[in-house]
Amino acid sequence: MCSNVSRISMSTDIYMSVDILIVKCYLVGMSDKPDSKEKTILAAAKLLRRHGYNGTALSDILAAAGTPRGSLYFHFPNGKEEIAVAALTHAGDSVRQAIAGAAEASKSADEFLIRIARGMAADLERSDFKEGCPIAPTALEISGASEALTAAAGAAFQSWEQEIAAGLLSFHFDAERAKLLATAALSQFEGALLLARTYRRLEPLQRAEESIRALVHAAART
Repeated sequence: MCSNVSRISMSTDIYMSVDILIVKCYLVGMSDKPDSKEKTILAAAKLLRRHGYNGTALSDILAAAGTPRGSLYFHFPNGKEEIAVAALTHAGDSVRQAIAGAAEASKSADEFLIRIARGMAADLERSDFKEGCPIAPTALEISGASEALTAAAGAAFQSWEQEIAAGLLSFHFDAERAKLLATAALSQFEGALLLARTYRRLEPLQRAEESIRALVHAAART
């Protein structure tokens, strides 16, 4: 049973007060002056997020990173697939850290989950609806075609589910209910993000907030 669920004002001030709101998934965790390897990972993460794996050429990554081909193969001898795995892993961990930060900055379970939704909305709008989920475009393309990429995408999604569940545990949900709600919430986020990017408007994510709030309150009552 959850004992810390409250109805939150729709004012954005409570959410906009923390930097973690905008999930810069391809920037978090890198040094201030990234080396050629880090630049390659950052560039690949951004390109994969926009264009997916098949829509991103190795030459695109080289151009965006500004690194020489020799340096690329020194750090990533197996080429594009190895770079993509590193990019997905980095993006996945960065979003996981953002989710953890959202939990720490929140005072209730629904505030925590809605903070994530509003972070996604702000990030999507900032990119002019060009950058949605950093994992989904590649995950949808390569399902079953690349074991390494499938594993990296799956690990990222699983880490987000687990981090959401951990946040819910901190708001006094029991473990099983936290897992169920984490899966439901992540599914809601991903679907709403896809619709919002496709429609080029934020209404799907805004409507998802009410669904998330209803899920939290229903789970708290059972």
